[in-house]
Amino acid sequence: MKTILIQANAKLNLSLEILHKRADGYHEIESIFQSVNLSDFLLFEKAKNNYFSGGIVCSESENLILKAKNCLEKVLRKQLSCCIHLQKVIPIAAGFGGGSADAAATLLGLNLLYNLGLNKKALAKIGEKIGADVPFFFYGGTCKVEGIGEKITPIKKRAPKFFVIFRPHKRIETKMMYELHDKTGKDFPALAREICPDIEKVERNLAKSGIELSLSGSGPTIFCGLDSYKLTQEVAQGYYPYFNGDIFICQPQKEALKVL
Repeated sequence: MKTILIQANAKLNLSLEILHKRADGYHEIESIFQSVNLSDFLLFEKAKNNYFSGGIVCSESENLILKAKNCLEKVLRKQLSCCIHLQKVIPIAAGFGGGSADAAATLLGLNLLYNLGLNKKALAKIGEKIGADVPFFFYGGTCKVEGIGEKITPIKKRAPKFFVIFRPHKRIETKMMYELHDKTGKDFPALAREICPDIEKVERNLAKSGIELSLSGSGPTIFCGLDSYKLTQEVAQGYYPYFNGDIFICQPQKEALKVL
């Protein structure tokens, strides 16, 4: 193949519990991840030289797409020259795992582009070197995630038909949230409410209608699951003029990465 196009779906944390901090500084977690159809698109094309174009959301040294490429080349001890174009849709630093999804898409894309023959487990193992959330995206759908993110177990769990997702215009770095958790002992929802007051406002108003919201990852994204599309529209449209952020209506997906 000379060109590969991959759709990389975001994830929501349907639940998240921080168990303890390990001696190496990482935190053991227990979480349920769910793929949703809020997606980035990555195009990979063979080339004599390396090019990266599209959404530039961070410095080159912090770009997980380039980190994934470099990591794969280091493991294989060979150069994988290509042009990578990113159409960025998933908001960054919002609890969606967008950077990890893009890193996983890069490993998969290069695997297919160069016919490397690496299976899902091998790609996930390489993904561990890039970020704790990366392995999940080779499984997708609904999964129980344990360890620091490397233990993935696909599960059967009834998901709501729709998610209304509120993403405040406030970035929250995961590393900072873990540091605050260690310092204060507070869980992520409590910390997110302090950092981003808009979260509590939406929670309080929707609670009047009996709708509970959950925090995705380290936040600040919050969401609720609903089975009625009419109610989904009412919730989303009711907050649109007043919410300082973005509102998405998404549906659960059975996969995190899709080759188009």
